[in-house]
Amino acid sequence: MQRAGRRVMVLMATCVALAGGCALASDMPAVTGSTVEQGQIAARSLTDNQIAMDLMRKGRAADALALLEPAAQRFAGVAKQGSARCGKQGLDAETCDALFLRAFALTELGRRSDAIEALQQLTRLSPDAPRYVVELAYAYRASGDKDAAMATYAAAVKVASRPAAVDGAKYRAAALRGMGYLLVDKGDLAGGEKAYRASLRDDPESKIAAGELAFIARKRAAGSL
Repeated sequence: MQRAGRRVMVLMATCVALAGGCALASDMPAVTGSTVEQGQIAARSLTDNQIAMDLMRKGRAADALALLEPAAQRFAGVAKQGSARCGKQGLDAETCDALFLRAFALTELGRRSDAIEALQQLTRLSPDAPRYVVELAYAYRASGDKDAAMATYAAAVKVASRPAAVDGAKYRAAALRGMGYLLVDKGDLAGGEKAYRASLRDDPESKIAAGELAFIARKRAAGSL
């Protein structure tokens, strides 16, 4: 439940960040004719990033990854300059968003080391973007490196607290929830509760935090029997 909720939340946050939001079936134009004609109409209506997002929402991460590979190739060319940054010096926001989605798809496909490498690059390209650091922490967690995940979630809290951070409160809450999950996982219920309650200051409506706090309460009750 924790994992599924977190992934849906990140997808939703990414939808907001991408121009035009996510592609939903109801957003697609009514089309007739051949598949090729339909594809041409869709291509004029949606960016590759939006189409890739829709594919991942449908569980088609491999197809999304194939669609996003040109962004990785564009990045490879620009990265040779050594001083590239998202939003300038050859890396437009659309390309950086595509690189983020590509890393997300790699994680979903179980290509943990590739996802980690891609997200490490993104954190260097955009040092004030906490969403990249939060996703890197999750990639570490998914790979089984809980120490690296905890350290990276803590780093994400710091990045999200910077004045220049984009959507800082949202991603600080996400990072704190990640820390809470890891603390509870190793049996530190008090630490986990503290992290989840701290996350609620930034995201008081979080169903994930509320659910995890309820889980902690049940664990404590069971332990007292």
